[in-house]
Amino acid sequence: MIQWKKRLTNKTFWLALIPAVLLLVQQTAALCGVQFDLTPLQTQLTAMLGTVFSILTLLGVVADPTTPGLADKE
Repeated sequence: MIQWKKRLTNKTFWLALIPAVLLLVQQTAALCGVQFDLTPLQTQLTAMLGTVFSILTLLGVVADPTTPGLADKE
């Protein structure tokens, strides 16, 4: 069973989700005939998210010491 609360506080989850969503937006726009480059936006969002998670990690919000690696607890 997926533990969404733990997954949503996982930095790796968000660092993988943001580029995937931006790629989906870019491909959908291309399908409609609109071409644009999201690379600068993706870079800025990834950097900003990294900073937010660094702060949350320092506060002890992000780290789940009961789960090894990137897996959810069984």
